[in-house]
Formats: sequence, C-alpha cells, structure tokens
Amino acid sequence: MVSNESLEWAQLIFSKAKLNDPRRTKRLVKIAASLASNAGKSLMSSCPDPASIEGAYRFIRNDNISADDIAQAGFAHTDTIVKERPLVLALQDTTGLSYKHSVCDEL
Repeated sequence: MVSNESLEWAQLIFSKAKLNDPRRTKRLVKIAASLASNAGKSLMSSCPDPASIEGAYRFIRNDNISADDIAQAGFAHTDTIVKERPLVLALQDTTGLSYKHSVCDEL
C-alpha cells in the first residue's frame, strides 16, 4: 500500500520529469511512491498487484526513458529548494573502493 506521504513526495520530486509522454511521468510517480512506501524491499514486493509489477518492468525496459531524464527531475526540484534557503549544508561521501585481487577484471 502506498502512503499519502510517499505519494506526495513522489509527485513533488518527479511530477515534472520530461519523459515525452505524460503517462510515463505518471508511471514514474507511481513507481517512486511504491518504492518509498516500501523502503528496502524489491520492486516486486513494493508493487501492490501484478499489473503494477508489469507496468514497472515495462517502464524500466522502455528505451525511450533515460535515467538522466529521471535524475534531472530530482536535480531541478533540489535546485528550486536550495534557492529558497539562506543556508544549505552539502554533504559529500568520499568513500572509495579498490579491488586488488583476481576478481577485479571480472567486475
């Protein structure tokens, strides 16, 4: 089940995503709300019914939808919020990984 808070959040972040079809944007909001309501669960566990699962997988497999376009919607919303604040604390994760064994080539 999708909570009202999750749906409001998803609409706030993704409702202005430019995916060249309003149905795609609507599906993105629905998927994001489902995932937000079920944090840590798989896509299949987050979707309430088989039709939603199929819709989510079709969305993911759609070659006309770019991850950059989805991310841009979040970036644009963040930009709007930052401009409204007198002070913004920006955190940066400087964690790095280094593989020095035989599996490195496979990764």
